[in-house]
Amino acid sequence: MDKLLLLPLTLLLFFCHGTNNSHQTTESEEQVAQSNTQQQTSSGDSAAAQQAPIKQGIAGKVLWKSGNQMPSPDAPPSRGKGVQRTVYIYERTNGTQAETIDGVFHTSIQTNLVTQVVTDANGNFAVALKPGVYSLFTKEEKGLYANLFDGENNIYPVEVEEGQVTTVEFLINYNASY
Repeated sequence: MDKLLLLPLTLLLFFCHGTNNSHQTTESEEQVAQSNTQQQTSSGDSAAAQQAPIKQGIAGKVLWKSGNQMPSPDAPPSRGKGVQRTVYIYERTNGTQAETIDGVFHTSIQTNLVTQVVTDANGNFAVALKPGVYSLFTKEEKGLYANLFDGENNIYPVEVEEGQVTTVEFLINYNASY
């Protein structure tokens, strides 16, 4: 009979002790967590440096969309997936200042390259720039990609104003069907 009473009591104590310890971390667990944080920091230093807050320039996200994007009542529209790419930032570039393939791939760009930035694994980027109008492109196999034009045929124009950060969402969708 005493053994039958001890079993529930032992389980109760075990459960309570386990519950109390679940909210505490041991010294070795803290060391592992710090080590992981240091590894992420050291391996992501270049991305972190690019993602540092800026006071003036362009910040945004590069998204990839592919496959069937037709509207369906059974599936919500895809927002796209953030991807790592090199974003090339040129002086404002008109369609007449580049050779264009398939309407979205550009080569032989005649304006000056201002800078380039590599996005993080989720597609995020930020770059400090002087006020002005710039053209954005991403590096793809067929050339520099940009699928947005303004009414004057400028390729993916983005304006940076004094003291402002312009936010963009750069969509790469040449493999998507609508």
